[in-house]
Amino acid sequence: MSEEILKKLLYKVDKMECKIASAASLNGGFDKLLSEVEHIKESQAEVLQGLRGIKKSLYEPDSGLFSRVKELESESARRWEYIVETKPVVGQHQELLHWRKEAQKDLDEVEDLRVEMAKLQDWKDGMSKVMWLIGTAAAGMWVKHFMDMLMK
Repeated sequence: MSEEILKKLLYKVDKMECKIASAASLNGGFDKLLSEVEHIKESQAEVLQGLRGIKKSLYEPDSGLFSRVKELESESARRWEYIVETKPVVGQHQELLHWRKEAQKDLDEVEDLRVEMAKLQDWKDGMSKVMWLIGTAAAGMWVKHFMDMLMK
């Protein structure tokens, strides 16, 4: 081969050597890239573990979020049925309270009338005794006057 071809070849080999020496990927770049890929892999594993934890807390049959929401929905439906069932009873209870208040007023009035009646009965008994006393005294005076008349 000629010397000129060898020089060109040597020049190209020298140029390739410079490029290889200055290439970041060949001078520790792949190691750095491998390290970063390993770090990404670890991060993905952590994220995956976190997602599994979230999935478990969402879909767990006994204590998961969806099961608790279903329980709350069924409890809410049960409470709604109770409210619908007891609402008329509450209305009746309020009517009964109003009726009871009116009945209590009437009972208080009847009790006042009873007390007044008892007082009138006592007064009547007292007046009856006074009238008997006055009648007996008048009859006694009439008998005495009649006796005095007969004796004269």
